[in-house]
Amino acid sequence: MKRFITLQRMLLLILPVFLFSCGSDDSNEESEPLEPKKDGFYIYGTNTVAASDEDLHARMARAVLDPAQGAKVDNMEGIYGKFLYIGANSTISFMEVVDEVATTFGAPGGGTLDSGKVAGNVLIKDKVIFGALTADAPAIKVAEEGLYYAFANVNTDLFVLMKVNADMIGDATPLSWAGGTGLPLKTISKDSTVFEGKNIALRDAAGYRYRFNNGWHVYNDLSIVTLSSLGVPDYAEAWETGINNVGLLVSNIPNKGEGLYTVRLKYNAATNTWTEKKIKTGFVLKDYSETQMGLFGNAYVTAPEDTAAWEVGVDGYDLHTPEKDGTVYTWEWTVDLLEGREFIFLQDATWGGLQIDYLGAAADGEAIDDGDIVNAKDLGGEHPNYRVINPGTYVITLAVDAATDARTVTIVPAPN
Repeated sequence: MKRFITLQRMLLLILPVFLFSCGSDDSNEESEPLEPKKDGFYIYGTNTVAASDEDLHARMARAVLDPAQGAKVDNMEGIYGKFLYIGANSTISFMEVVDEVATTFGAPGGGTLDSGKVAGNVLIKDKVIFGALTADAPAIKVAEEGLYYAFANVNTDLFVLMKVNADMIGDATPLSWAGGTGLPLKTISKDSTVFEGKNIALRDAAGYRYRFNNGWHVYNDLSIVTLSSLGVPDYAEAWETGINNVGLLVSNIPNKGEGLYTVRLKYNAATNTWTEKKIKTGFVLKDYSETQMGLFGNAYVTAPEDTAAWEVGVDGYDLHTPEKDGTVYTWEWTVDLLEGREFIFLQDATWGGLQIDYLGAAADGEAIDDGDIVNAKDLGGEHPNYRVINPGTYVITLAVDAATDARTVTIVPAPN
């Protein structure tokens, strides 16, 4: 007997096939479009902050230029610079994207390692990696781990990779502007690099800069001049606030407080910023044996008929060297002081040496306690000089402890 397949059973047999076909057919769906490459210049490679050009940290900004030299501009088209960590035995590539079309650059032979002077217009004596940016050439070889400054000039196809060494230089530092004081590398990673120097003697009220590789400019062709040292936005503002916001800036950095310091300079890769930290660790033990100090101002007579008038090199009163007891140096004067006049203590009666006003030392003695000699600024004066309220003959001593930098001025009436 024939068996008939009912309509219901036929539908059940067909349905799974229909469902299977629908689930596997995606030929009509549009694939997700690739994001176009953004125009710009990039650096990336193995064991560095960016593994490919798509990494956020691969992009290079225009190099910071010295606005006071060369073309006197802050930056220039086609000139790029970037600080970045590169690990040992790495390979590095550059990429330029123009109108969303990318070109990858390496260098013949993987680049050249030689003195910066050989590279041309690179004013660095240390060895750098350099070469001609060449499309599809071998990646650039970097043997040593370090924080590097990458420079690229797409107008001339020159690239430079400089392993960063740091120092500080300036009036506040031991060698002044004649040479840098090195800051050895302390720690390094992809995230940050720290340079640190210990027991560095710094002068008070003087400026300095952080400099790289014992040179002022990584690149200088008399038109393009990189700014390759760290300063602050404004010296006076930094002095007033006590905050040193260091960066690739032209104003020198002020130092407050003489002494021995641990100086720490840190680069943060995530923010592309530099910060400093200075920790006072001791005092500079100075020898004041030959230091001639005297009163300076207009509160006394320097000759039988001449009243001093703040004239440099002329109006110093009784310049002489001190007596020494251990680490304490003491100068003493007996002087007739004039009413309403002012004075300070000044080395060699000229600016630039040891200078002490009312706020520069502890004030002690009967004349201070009785208000015979006061801080001129407390009475509306422009500067914190010593002001004479009651004229007369006084014995004045200035004591400086070289071990602690403690300074004490004692003023008493002269004995009858």
